[in-house]
Parts: sequence; structure tokens; C-alpha cells
Amino acid sequence: MMKIVYGLMAQNGDAQELLWDLGFWESEESAREYLNTEMANTRGITVEPIKINDPIPVSPEEIEEDEMVACSLCGIEYNREDVNMTDYDANVCVNCEPEYKENPNLHVI
Repeated sequence: MMKIVYGLMAQNGDAQELLWDLGFWESEESAREYLNTEMANTRGITVEPIKINDPIPVSPEEIEEDEMVACSLCGIEYNREDVNMTDYDANVCVNCEPEYKENPNLHVI
């Protein structure tokens, strides 16, 4: 799914260059407001639409950011990003993973 956002472009010879490090805006009005307030003394910068591939939309109910996962080795709960749940038969946290790689027969809780 294509999505349109707005970015700032600078004229660079015969081409325009995206000022990507300044970010993107959801609306043309918000990009123009930034340009007029934060960059009022600059010249040659314009607001242009940019087409991007939008990721598959996920409803907020499907996001489980607050859900914690317990490590099968130490029993401590971590954020999902800090526990490897795909490469092993057990849930292994970042702290236990180096030792578990060396000895996968460690006792699982």
C-alpha cells in the first residue's frame, strides 16, 4: 500500500535532494509550518510529496508491547525483544543466550 508523506527538498544543481535527516510529515501543512518556523531564513527549500510503501496496518489491539516474556532458563521476565523465542526450543533471554549457545543442555525451568 502506497502512502504519501511530505519532506523537504533542496535544489542541488539540476536535481532536488531530499533533506531526509529533518524527517517527514503526514500533511503538507505541517511540513510547510516547520519550514516557515524553523527554517525561515533559508532559500531554495521546498515541500514535496514523497510516496512510500506503508507497512501492513496493524490495529493497536494486536500490538503486545507491554506483554513480558519469561526466560526459560533464569525465569526473569523481559520485553519480547530481549527474548529469543524462535531459534531455540526454549525462550532464552539475551543474558542467558551466550551460555545456552555453548551448552544447549542447560536446565530449563
